[in-house]
Amino acid sequence: MKKILAVAALGTVALSSCSIFGTRSAAVSGQLRGFSPNQNLGLAVVGYNNGQYTAVGTEPQVIDKFLSGGYTLALPRNVPYGTYRVIVFRDANNDGRFNTGDVVLSRDNGKLLVYAGRDNQFFSGTKYGWNIYNGTPDIQTTILNNYDLDAINPQ
Repeated sequence: MKKILAVAALGTVALSSCSIFGTRSAAVSGQLRGFSPNQNLGLAVVGYNNGQYTAVGTEPQVIDKFLSGGYTLALPRNVPYGTYRVIVFRDANNDGRFNTGDVVLSRDNGKLLVYAGRDNQFFSGTKYGWNIYNGTPDIQTTILNNYDLDAINPQ
């Protein structure tokens, strides 16, 4: 009986340590400039590889139908390790998701969101978890802010 209790106690400690040692929660924030309201616009975190946005239904996306001057998005922890971007898009089919055929209305801000499974996985200086990479050694690894988005054609 003591062995069973010891195993149960160790299992509980192991499970609780997952939240302590797992990928830390993260959010990204920034300003939105030049977007008009009431255009069926959405804000999404999408995959970005080789200059292409990835629009697959398996990637969670956070949508904000009421775009204002600024935003804060919680970043998912159940996506593959890789590079991502936050985009503003027009939801053409009104399904609340970024899909093939939806038009991206935000400019490339020169920054990538990098979800790394280990330090330096994709770029030197990135840490385990979410990072903002802008092509320089100045990588944001804890506070992910100033991810500003400008409209391609300001209105």
